[in-house]
Amino acid sequence: MSQVMHYPELMVCVLAAGKGKRMRSSLPKVLHPVLGKAMLEHVLHTVEELRPHKIAVVTGDGSDKVRAHIGDLANLEWVIQDKQLGTGHAVRQCESVCTDVEDVMIVCGDTPLLRCETLDALARHHRESGAKVTFLSAVLDDPFGYGRVLRDRDGNIVGIVEERDATDEQKAIREVTSGIYCVKQDVLFTLLAKVGNRNAQGEYYLPDIVPLALDAGMNVQAVHMNDVREIVGVNNRKQLAEAEAILQQRIIEDWQLSGVTIEQPHTVRIEASVRIGMDTVIRAGTQLLGSTVIGDECCVGPYAVIDNCWIDDAVQVHAFSHLQDASVGSDGRIGPFARLRPEAQLDSKVHVGNFVEIKKAVVGEGSKINHLTYIGDATVGAGCNIGAGTITCNYDGANKHQTIIGDDVFVGSNTKFIAPVRVGDGATIGADSIITRDVSPGGLTLSARPDQRHLPNWRRPRKKGG
Repeated sequence: MSQVMHYPELMVCVLAAGKGKRMRSSLPKVLHPVLGKAMLEHVLHTVEELRPHKIAVVTGDGSDKVRAHIGDLANLEWVIQDKQLGTGHAVRQCESVCTDVEDVMIVCGDTPLLRCETLDALARHHRESGAKVTFLSAVLDDPFGYGRVLRDRDGNIVGIVEERDATDEQKAIREVTSGIYCVKQDVLFTLLAKVGNRNAQGEYYLPDIVPLALDAGMNVQAVHMNDVREIVGVNNRKQLAEAEAILQQRIIEDWQLSGVTIEQPHTVRIEASVRIGMDTVIRAGTQLLGSTVIGDECCVGPYAVIDNCWIDDAVQVHAFSHLQDASVGSDGRIGPFARLRPEAQLDSKVHVGNFVEIKKAVVGEGSKINHLTYIGDATVGAGCNIGAGTITCNYDGANKHQTIIGDDVFVGSNTKFIAPVRVGDGATIGADSIITRDVSPGGLTLSARPDQRHLPNWRRPRKKGG
């Protein structure tokens, strides 16, 4: 964001205690992911940008799961709402932690589209207007399900009525409350203590503080939202998908404006924690997941999947390659149809070709593994050429073993390394060899079980004219 925000006198209360029955899931509603991050994580990230005094998270159903997922962060206060008796009741549980602050902002944990700029506008208007209670409102084409903002003929706010308690005339009102409030700390809990539960649900509604504040002659303000989609709460899987689609469009547009080319963007998935460098091209059908970082001037796809990886500058990841928890150095070339599994670490200028799988292995600078090969639990040095059909036989049925290949090693096609085994620098392994013992540096090694021979004075062929 262009503006650095700081609200040291503000406490933010995030309401995340709802059971989410309509999600039909054993997972607490606020933990359902939207583009790779739980809904609650999106909200917490947004409010953290305000740099408030602290953030209180109100949990109820599944509180242990929620707390375990988020973790005990230094700026968080965890508050339990044992019984879900409404939003007003939820905020009341925060009274003991909302001390030594001037204002309390209340947001919902199931609104992953909320922007920090919007909350900043709310907090600034609240302070500049001298209001005791300020809330975000929006005008919706279809206001069904939201509390309606009631105004008199002069446009002054006179109250808020929930959907279930509204008359037919009130239901026709299109201005709704977002459920997001900023309230002076010195009046919030006094007002909440007066809120009753004589309504269709028998719950204590937070919006009921508005008529109470008005009756007491307090200044109540509403701030209109520029993008009404920000208040969209997620209550079922359909709404979850809709929220994800909106957020995905935002993310793609942001990257496009930051110098990233995205071909056929409606086919691409880029999750919220992904980072992409300038002049990189993301081709159709590609998925960038988790905390993936991609450098400058890369080309990814089409239909590549990169999950939680580090990709350095000028790397090409060709079609239908799948990378997970791996790292690729600069000027690398991956695929097509390659797979990098967890802990695959490729140095710069490494080529990994079609139908090659690498797992828990380090590959040195400039090495090439171009065809139909499995490299697992291994170290491959710099400048090596690994022929088609090579396999590091790392598993004996009970334990994994290491294959260590030195620098400038040439491995002929269809070679099998029966780990644990070491290959010295500059060695050449003849095609169709089965290596069961360590290989000395240099020379040519040939084997066909049970015999293995080493020719120490053999010289590797050179390219004509080289």
